[in-house]
Amino acid sequence: MKKRNKFNVWTLILIASVCYFGYTFYNQQASIEDRKVQYAQLEKNIHNETVKKQQLTKQKSQINSDEFVEKIAREKLGYVKDGEKIYVDTNK
Repeated sequence: MKKRNKFNVWTLILIASVCYFGYTFYNQQASIEDRKVQYAQLEKNIHNETVKKQQLTKQKSQINSDEFVEKIAREKLGYVKDGEKIYVDTNK
């Protein structure tokens, strides 16, 4: 009779261990998937920031050129050169 009780106790411990490891494995897989999503998002952010840095570096190198100054004067300040004709769209 004692041998049967030990068998039941060990079986119960084995079943509990398997359930615990299965639950832990499932949670770790979910955590790994979350980390993969975060990693992909960070890689995308790094790429976007790299592109932005390249654009700013290009703009920095062009900032002292006459073309850049003229472009800013036209776009931001609304300046025009002498002798240019200005057309106003009355539909706007």
